This record gives sequence, C-alpha cells and structure tokens, in this order.
Amino acid sequence: MHKKSIILFLGVIFSTLLYGQEKDQVLLTINNSPVYRSEFKRVYLKNIDLVKDESQKDVDEYLELFINYKLKLEEARSQGLDKKESYVKELAGYKKQLSASYLTDTKVSDALVKEAYDRLQQRVNASHILVQVRPDALPKDTLAAYEKITEARNKVISGEDFKKVAVAYSQDPSVKKNGGDLGWFSAFRMVYPFEDAAFTTEVGKVSEPFRTRFGYHIVKVNNKEKSLGEVTVAHIMVAFNKDKTEEQAAKRIKEIQAQLNEKASFESLAKQYSDDRNTAINGGKINRFGQGALNSESFEKVAFGLKEKGELSEPVKTKYGWHIVKLIEKHPPKTFEELKGELTQRVKKDSRSKLITESFINSLKEKYGLEKNEKALSYFKKIVPSTIFNEKWNFSEDDANLKKNLFKIGDQNFTYLDFAKFIQNKGTRKSNTKEVAVLVDRIYEDYESAMLLQYYEENLEQDNQDFANVISEYRDGLLLFDLMETKIWNAAKTDSLGLQKYYDSRKNDYIQNESYKIMKASSANKELITKVEKLLKKGKDVNVIKKEVNTSETNKVLFTEQIVEKDVDDLAGKFSGKSGEIISTTEDNYITLIKVMEVIPSRIKTFEETKGKVINDFQEDLEKQWLNELRGKYSVELNEKTLKKIKKELSI
Repeated sequence: MHKKSIILFLGVIFSTLLYGQEKDQVLLTINNSPVYRSEFKRVYLKNIDLVKDESQKDVDEYLELFINYKLKLEEARSQGLDKKESYVKELAGYKKQLSASYLTDTKVSDALVKEAYDRLQQRVNASHILVQVRPDALPKDTLAAYEKITEARNKVISGEDFKKVAVAYSQDPSVKKNGGDLGWFSAFRMVYPFEDAAFTTEVGKVSEPFRTRFGYHIVKVNNKEKSLGEVTVAHIMVAFNKDKTEEQAAKRIKEIQAQLNEKASFESLAKQYSDDRNTAINGGKINRFGQGALNSESFEKVAFGLKEKGELSEPVKTKYGWHIVKLIEKHPPKTFEELKGELTQRVKKDSRSKLITESFINSLKEKYGLEKNEKALSYFKKIVPSTIFNEKWNFSEDDANLKKNLFKIGDQNFTYLDFAKFIQNKGTRKSNTKEVAVLVDRIYEDYESAMLLQYYEENLEQDNQDFANVISEYRDGLLLFDLMETKIWNAAKTDSLGLQKYYDSRKNDYIQNESYKIMKASSANKELITKVEKLLKKGKDVNVIKKEVNTSETNKVLFTEQIVEKDVDDLAGKFSGKSGEIISTTEDNYITLIKVMEVIPSRIKTFEETKGKVINDFQEDLEKQWLNELRGKYSVELNEKTLKKIKKELSI
C-alpha cells in the first residue's frame, strides 16, 4: 500500500472528531491539551474491526498507538506543517472534491439508481434517426429540426422502411453503414434522454420526437430481452509475446488441449502453464463478469456459450493469445443491494445527474426561503443594452439601485451590483437568443443556482456533521503524512551511509534460503512419465528425452525448468533438496515428475538485492527512536481512573 494511503487510513482510525464535543472525563492530556474519554471510545469502537493485529485490539495496546499518533500531530503543528502552502492547497482540493458528493438530492438520486438497476436487467435493440441541432440554436433552427424529425417519423408510421427513411433523413455520421441500427444496449450506454425513450417505447413502436444535446431523435425499438446475467469461468492462456509467436502459441495450446483430452486436470495445467499469472494461481479462475465487461467480444461469446458446468471450449483466439475456457458457474443478475454502490457512482457521472442537480437546487431554495426577485429582473431587463451580445457591458457602479439587496442566503446578502458583475462576465458568451429579457432570465437562474451551491458548500462543515468528520480525518491524516515523509521516509532513503551501516550490523537478517533449480515433466499419461523417469535416471539429457517421449501430437509430456526457494515455495518442501533427486506428485490424476538439477546454497543477500527491505527496517528503527524523543519532548498525563472506567464499559 502507498505510504500516503496508509497515513490517511490511520487518520480515519485516530481522527479526534471533536465537533460538538460534550464535556466528559479527560482520559489524558498531551502537551496540556485534553483528550476525552468519549473520543477514545468512539475511535476505538469505530475502527477495532479494521485492526487485524489482535494485540492492537487490547485497550492498553491501542491506547499506545493512539498516544503515538497524537504526539506526531502535535509535532507536525509545532513545526508549522499545517501552514505549508502545499498542505493548505491539497486539503482545499480534497474538501472541494468531497463536497461534490454532498451537493445532491439523495431521494432523486436513489430513484434514478433503482431505475438504472431495473434497466440493467434487460437489453434493447433499437434503431434511430437524428436531426442535428445545437443546444443553443436559434428558435427558428430548433423549429426546423423538429419539423424535419416529425416528417421522418410520419413516413415511418405510414409504413415506409425505417432504414430508407434513416438514410434519407438522419444526420448520424454512421447511418450510411448501419441504416440507423444501433444494435443491443443497456442502461448507461446512451445519453439519458435517449436511453429513457428506448426503454419506455414498446417493441415494434416508434417513439415521439425527443431532444438530446445532439439534436432531435426518434427511436424504433426492434426487440428487448432479459440480461444473461454473469458467468464465472476459468481459462488457460498461451500469450503472444516477444518470446512466443502466434504460431508457437497455437502449437502450445493444442498440446495443452491434448492433455485435457487425456483427462488431465484443468486446474493443474492452468497453475503450471497459463501465461495469465494473475489467474493461474487459482487454477485459471476469472472473477465473474457480465456482457460487455471484458475487452474481448470473442472471449465473452465463448464464455456465455458454454452450457454445462465443467464444459471446455475449443481453443479461442483473442488479441492477447490463445485460450481454452472452462465453465465454472452461470450467475443470475446481481441483486439491487449488490450493485447499489456502483450504480450510485455511475448515476452521478451520467447525463441523468442533471435531474439530480435541478432537484437539489430546488431543495436549497426551500431551505433558505429564496424567492425570485421580480423587481430586480424588471430593472435589469431595462438597463442591460442590446449591445451586450457583441461587446462587454460597462455600467456605472455609482448607480444607487446597485446597492439594493438582490436576495439573501443564510446570513449573506447578495446585491444588485453582484448580479450586474455576473451579467457583465456572462453576457458576451455565445447565446441562442438575441432578446435581452430572455438572456437576463437565464443568467439570473444561473447566478441564483451558483450562489446557492457556493454558500451551501462553504458552510458544509457547520451544516453537515458527517462532512465535518470526514474532513477532520483527512486533515490530520494529511498532516501526519507530511511529517512522516520529512522526518522518516525521506531521511531513510537519502542517508546512504546510515543505510549501509544498518545493513552491515544486521546482515544475518537478510538471508537467501537454500534454493533448487528443478526440471518438471507433467502428463496425465503414467506410462510416459515412467519412461521419462527411467531416462532421467540413466542420465539422459532433457532435450533428448523430449524427442523420445513426445512422438505424438495428441499425447505429450510438458517440460518446464524453474528455481524454487526453501521455506518460501511450497514445492521446495516436497523433496529433501539433494542434487539429482527425483520425485513425483499427483493432483487430479495429473502427474508431475520433478528432478533437482542443482542445489543453490543459502547465503547472505547483498545490500543491493535487499535494499528495499533494509530501507523499510531502517525506517521502523528511526521511528521508534523518534517516538521516544517525542515522549520526552511533550508531556503525556494519563488518568488511570478514567482508563479503568473505559475498560469496564468496553467489557475488557
């Protein structure tokens, strides 16, 4: 895990969360600053299930970690790290990023999430016709586009072939190739208004004209079907790479297929010979996936085409290599609860999020009792000149009317002058209207929404306890990261003499265990393995043995060489480690013969070989010394009576 991730995680664990702190018993004081009983209990109970080390679940052990954390924060503040420009900037950036998740209407969001889930349970096959029109088009252009799409729809409704009408009318660049056919899609594959029209139109019907940011559309729904759900498969892959051509990969996959035809274990072959090492360790198993999840249509087609558990595919070629696929299980669609978190994030990023924003703005208007200032609108519609569409509007700030209040949000007043400056900045931007009154209305809505969001965001810490807690956690975690980076991590990396001295004094901690260079011969054919064993015992060269036993394309022995380390690799524990030793293992009727070709003695690793671990150990040693210094620098006073009460309350 990256160091910053670790520190920010610790920030979550040890955040003080002092907002709204009620008076209670003091557990301890650090540099004369009190830490309360309720605070320690809260963070202990909140995070104890996240702690894997059982010793840290002990209250006394946890308290030591807690005190160490507090001491580091005290040191960071004493060094002024909380005033650093980089710290302030990063904290502000995180606060801005986090606040976005609070500027939303959760009820509308939840409804859209549920709708998205329901739509993901099926797919739609549809065709469309598009008449392009810009979002900011003039009214006459918008009307012309609407009339054209209506004309196209009328022809389709009257019985004309949809593809012919699409080619004649649609301005979709791909229409000449596909005749408007979009194929199959599900939720999130199209902009929301298009998706909505496709899912709410019956099969065989044509929708009413509707508008997206691209223009006006009509959509014809050709078919609908339930989703196939998800599938779990395993695979053996022989990759194309710099060491293996496509031809060599094809030959190898056929050899593996021959082994499978002889009832060799799929899992054993995958573990030993699949080039997808991420899945090979689990017998080739891939995490369950749905349609469109993988970047390989050919692989998905084969995977979903398998019918029975355990069924094997023929070799299939993808852009990554050759594969043999085994069906493990077919899954029905995930439940709503399983997908809720993922869908919530997708909805926020999707075009439907505009609906959520509009609803949230309306809720803020109600929260702050904001009403449209019609008098102000009338005033600005009179004084804003028509030249604003071509040049900057210059107004006199001496106008007494500009001192009037436009509206009030919470405890903040917004004046006519504030709005005038906003109009001044927005006015000359491209607009689909040349009417001053229409422009003022639109800019007023933008200004009102912007100020509502700005005020709410600026006051989130006072208005929303959950937000305040998360920011507090991040603030302390980020501060500790800066301190640790300066005091420990960078110091350890740059102190080359100190690192070398540390390594020299502890060389025996960095041992390379005895290792073995081995040759493996694997097959489901016992007779072939027996023949290999006899030839090995006679001292025959491996290349000679390969030629003698692999005389058939359908029944071969697979040979591999590798190095295994004692007490690290499980395979090393299967033999005594003597050079020339031969043993065999069997898994699911698949036999592997192993010969120790060379014994590599145990030795002390060089500094360069183990530099990463030396740095890590050196850092831990530095931190222990530093914490002892902090204990001497800052006073720590513990209230034993309060600690005893905490232990009793926690039933420790």
